[in-house]
Order: sequence, then structure tokens, then C-alpha cells
Amino acid sequence: MGYTLRNVFFLLIFGVLAAKGLGHFAEIAKDDRGERVHRVSEQTAAQEYDETYTDGDQEMVLQAGRNGHFTVAAWIDGEEIPFMIDTGASTIVLSPDDASRLGFYPSGLDYNAVFATANGEVRAALVTIRELRIGALELDDVEAAVIQAPMGMSLLGMSALDRLAGYQVEGDRMILRW
Repeated sequence: MGYTLRNVFFLLIFGVLAAKGLGHFAEIAKDDRGERVHRVSEQTAAQEYDETYTDGDQEMVLQAGRNGHFTVAAWIDGEEIPFMIDTGASTIVLSPDDASRLGFYPSGLDYNAVFATANGEVRAALVTIRELRIGALELDDVEAAVIQAPMGMSLLGMSALDRLAGYQVEGDRMILRW
């Protein structure tokens, strides 16, 4: 009994911290027709990247946000989508709202994949992103997953990061190389 209560307590604390940490990046609101819309905060939408070119390689330096997370505004198939970089996610994870904006309509997807998360297992539908662009970084045909559960921000996981020449974190900076 004590073990279960301790796990529930830790999951509750993790959930509260995650909700508070992601809350200032994006918000779900309703438009004038009552439809849910995803609004990106000025911090994420206005983010600029410090890109340099050394020895034929390109690199981008990202600055951590106030909560310590690295976020990027990526262009996917012509749509701007905010992402939190998550090296613990095996793939790009799209929220249902972001997936809909990209033409992956959640009601028509086959949720036949199961992912283990800190909050338990979630069902997901595997999709392919045709083109992903962050500044000068461009990736084609990247694996992603659409989950059924609502989430505050989509995650840029290892299916994108593994395609880079490398990445590293130095304090409050993340360096992406390609």
C-alpha cells in the first residue's frame, strides 16, 4: 500500500510540475465559432536561432526557457508548430490539435502503437512528416506519432534528433549540428 501511495504522489507532483512548466508556452483557447485553437506564446513564436557554419557543418544554438526546457518553432508542411525538445521521447509526438492543423485528423487515424510514458501507457498513431524545418535545418520524411491524449505542446523527439550530425547541452544552451 505504501509503495502505491508513494508512486501516486510522485506522479501527481510530476503532473503538476509538467503542467506549470509548459503552461506559459502554449494555451488552448476557443475561437469565435467555439472551436479549440492552439495559440503560441510570443516567447516561442518569436524565438530566433543563433546559426553558425564551421568546417562545412551547420549548427544552431538554442537558449533554454525560464523553466529550463528547450523549445523551437518548427515549420511542418507549411504550418508553424511549437515544440519542446525531448531527448527522452523516441519519436516526434504531435498533440491532437497540432496533428489536425497538419492534416492528420485524429478521428481517422489508427491508434495501433503503444508508448510508455511517465504517466503510463498511451495509444498512438504513427505518421510521417513530409518536411520539417527549423531555421536552416531541414529534414524530410520524419517519423512521428499522434497521441489521443491532449497535451500542451508537441514534442521534438529522437526521430528528428537522431538525423542530426549531433547535439549537446552546455548549461542553458543546446547546440544542434547537421
